Parts: sequence; C-alpha cells; structure tokens
Amino acid sequence: MLRVGTFLPPALCHGGVPPGASPQAGRIPAADHALLMDLLSGLPDVEFLHGLDIRRSRIRDGRVHCGEVCLHDLDLYLWHAQIARDPGGYTHEALRTLGLDVPVEPDPERFATGLDKYRAHLALSRAGLPVPDTVLVGHHNTEAAAPVLAEWGRALLKPRRGSYGQGVLLVEDFATLRDLVGFLDQTVAARTDGTLLLERICPSGGPADWLGTTLLDGSLMYGYRKRGHRFTRLSADVWKVYDPRGAGGDVDGCEVPAAQARLVRLAQRVLGLPLVGFDLIVSEGRPVIVDENTFPGLYPDLFAAAGRSLARELFAWVEGLVGEVRGSRPGRPRTRRDPGVPALAPAAGRAVRAGSGRRCTP
Repeated sequence: MLRVGTFLPPALCHGGVPPGASPQAGRIPAADHALLMDLLSGLPDVEFLHGLDIRRSRIRDGRVHCGEVCLHDLDLYLWHAQIARDPGGYTHEALRTLGLDVPVEPDPERFATGLDKYRAHLALSRAGLPVPDTVLVGHHNTEAAAPVLAEWGRALLKPRRGSYGQGVLLVEDFATLRDLVGFLDQTVAARTDGTLLLERICPSGGPADWLGTTLLDGSLMYGYRKRGHRFTRLSADVWKVYDPRGAGGDVDGCEVPAAQARLVRLAQRVLGLPLVGFDLIVSEGRPVIVDENTFPGLYPDLFAAAGRSLARELFAWVEGLVGEVRGSRPGRPRTRRDPGVPALAPAAGRAVRAGSGRRCTP
C-alpha cells in the first residue's frame, strides 16, 4: 500500500476569494476536482491523504509536518496550488526540504525555474529553443544596460516572477530606466529582488500573432487566443497581455500550427513540469516563446472542445507517477526529458526513498 499525499485544492467560489485573487487561475475547477477525487479513490493499493497544505506546514529538524502527518513518511507528494512567488519564502523551502526524501511533483526546483522568467528563458535558450533576447543586470549596476538599450533602441522591463502582464513596462531609452530605478530606490527598494530583466521586443503583427497553449504530462491539451480587450497597447506597434485583476478567461480555442505544437512540447520537456503553458508570437515568420506559465489556464470548455477531460488527464498523470514509484515503469518516464534535450540540474537527494533515516517527531 503506497501512501500518497496531495494538495490539489479546487477552484474557490467567488464569495471565498481574497481581494485581488482569481477564483480560477492555477486551480482545478470544482467539477473536475470532484471527478478527480472520485477516480483517485478507485486506484488500488494506494492510500491518499488529501488536503496536506504545504503552505501551512512546519519544518522540525528537517522534517515537514502538516498537522499530525509527517510528509517524509509518504511515498509521493503531489501539489498544484497558488503559492507565494518569492523563491526564498517558506513554501518553496518546505517543498525543497520534503524533496530531499520524497518524490515531489511538480519538482520544486523545476517549478522555481518555470516561475522565474529569466531562468525559464535561459533554460529554453540553452536547449536551442527560440525566446526573446534578454539582459539581466544588478539593481545598482543599471549603467551596464546602457549599451544594450543603445543597440536595441527599446526593450520590455519585466518582473522576473510576474504574471498577467502586471508591471511590464516599455523602456525606450536608458534615461527612463535609470530614473525608474532611482524612483524604486527611494520608495520600494526593500521589495525588489535586486535585478532588472530587460527583454528585446520581437516584431509582430500584434494580438493576432499571439497564441496561448496548455500542456499536461507531455501532451498538448489545446491552444487559445485571448480576446481583444485582454491586450493593451504600450506604443504604436507594441502590445502586451494585461489582466489587472488576474481573473484569466476571455479566451477562444484555436488550432495550434504544427511548428508551434512541436516547439511547446520540446519546451515542456526542457522545463520538466507536468502542467505548464507557453505563450507564443509569430515574429518575422517564426514562432517565439515569449512567456512560460506555471499556472496555465484550465478551461473546461476548451478541454471539452478538444475531446478531453481535465480530471481524467490528471488522473492518468497520477496513475503514471504511482507506477513509477512502484518501480513498474512500463515505458518512458512521464513528463521527463527525452534524449537529446538538455536537463536542468536534478533535485538533490531525489533518489532517496520516503521514510528513510530517522523517524519523524511531531
């Protein structure tokens, strides 16, 4: 009997949403969640411990506890929930600590890479996949960006762990960047991460050239386009997706051209995340990945239109992971990289079995 812990909360109803939070983004729709729980209950020889909220755990002597449950006694831990984006925050630390002894999916190190626009772009670029050119400079070394801006003419300044287009600025000269950093130093410097990420603008035809995708366990679920009011103009020829409330939605399903489909499948293998989305544009005749989404849109109507069920796709993913933990491995490991695709650094201690070492102390 395997013991599998989960934190897979359903989407909240509108009445229970904190101010500024989305009831849907990054969480499983209620109907799919109910079906998933029912399917998991029928998986033989597996004891599921649901609702183990890693955000509300405690770490004692290097062991993670949720209430009376020591997570290091599990055989597998699965999670998909909105967490703080600060990589040095408690939740990331708890996931990393648990991952020393227990397989954690999504892997916390890979998730942290996918969450960080600089590190995610870097991983894809090193694998030979097309992403915009970037430059990263220290917050107090702004002048190092001057020659790059002189070469590019202008750039997008992006929060490394931002979302929904919030905080993305068009910088058209070095003086603007210099004065913006000076403003931040005098006001909210304590909240910055100490770096500035500039991204070169890829010429495109605007919103018509934008395409979103959602992938799960190595398969492309669907493609979609956002409706016009989800875009805002930064200049005469530069647009961005902008969702000030982080509400998501307002999308229409669409076909994904073969070149884009192949590209996002390769990108998922590089990042090694089971559930991920990629935003693409067509620039000068070729597709370019402009954003990586660790909390992609989960739209029941688009799953249905694609002849799929989110709940059943998630169940198949969990079933495959359980098979790996049991050692059956009936085929290629699920959501792992293919030969020839560069890997990210593996999580430390991943091969250690659950429950190894000393016993937990509550």
